[in-house]
Amino acid sequence: MPITKDTIKELCMSEHITMKELASKAGMNYTGLLDKFRRNSLTVRDLEKLLTAIGYTLQISKTKP
Repeated sequence: MPITKDTIKELCMSEHITMKELASKAGMNYTGLLDKFRRNSLTVRDLEKLLTAIGYTLQISKTKP
């Protein structure tokens, strides 16, 4: 499942925090975070920070062909 802004918003809603609070918890600037989503320039490191801030982990696994 690709992780999109909507996915992050849903996770925030389930954790009862706003995107602005998430950005702060992750040590990111809220406007900068929105720009990253708009430009599709969110990095794996950014994603790790965001997910860690709300108690999730990023897992990458190989799929069988």
